[in-house]
Amino acid sequence: MLKDKQTKSKNIILIGGYGSGKTTTAIEMMGNRPYQIYPANDIDIDDIYSYPNNHGLIIEDVHYKPMKDKILSLILINPHIILTSLNEKDVSKTILNMCVRKRLGRTDKRQNNIKELAPNCIKPIDINKSIYDINFELLKNKDRKQVLKIVKHNKPSDMQLLSWVQPNVDVRSIAFADHIMRRWPTDYFYEVLTYSLAGHLSGRPSFPKRNTYSPVPKICSKLGLKTRDSYLVKSFLMNEDYKEWATKKLNSDECKILNLKKPRKKSVRVTKINKTLGDF
Repeated sequence: MLKDKQTKSKNIILIGGYGSGKTTTAIEMMGNRPYQIYPANDIDIDDIYSYPNNHGLIIEDVHYKPMKDKILSLILINPHIILTSLNEKDVSKTILNMCVRKRLGRTDKRQNNIKELAPNCIKPIDINKSIYDINFELLKNKDRKQVLKIVKHNKPSDMQLLSWVQPNVDVRSIAFADHIMRRWPTDYFYEVLTYSLAGHLSGRPSFPKRNTYSPVPKICSKLGLKTRDSYLVKSFLMNEDYKEWATKKLNSDECKILNLKKPRKKSVRVTKINKTLGDF
């Protein structure tokens, strides 16, 4: 029964970046049909069966804390539902499989509208950045106020941010940011890291290649921790016995990531003894 309803369903999910026209497209697709718009995390319909079956429903941002059960139930009983999302990866696979996907790209069409209305205006800066772009801004952009705005808006992982910046700078310049990480509020960490750098990096920044794995899970595994507990490593390393044990468990590159000094293996000098028959 569920499969039949799924097959007949004409529900659509529109996937696209900020300003790509998801809501506008959804409204256009409704035509003359009456409709309501709800955010996916706050669908104010107490009884889903009371919602008119011939009315449309636009549910926005299903990538963010959606009311999954209610959305699935509505999809099954109403063929006039259009969902929107910034991406696919954060949307429940069950919801995705019950909809026809339509991708609108990542171009912010709002900028084109502004350009038509005011052709001489200064183009606003897009602060929605990937982790690559955020690190590029940290290392190359001299406008630190703008950089901080970008970092705080995107809220990247503190450990990832620091580990990507580290190979490109003098470690001493970010020592304090490293020290306060996860001891103080994240926004304060962002501020300290941003203003610890000047944005004067010349040349191309050194970033991990795409599709390469983070060393963090492997390090955690060697230290007997889950990846989600990686934030505990720093506290544990304050214990000298733990630090010594961790240094033995990790290789040189992994120790370097954690700012541990891997002791060099002592070379054993073999003294060659020349014996003669008389010694026996």
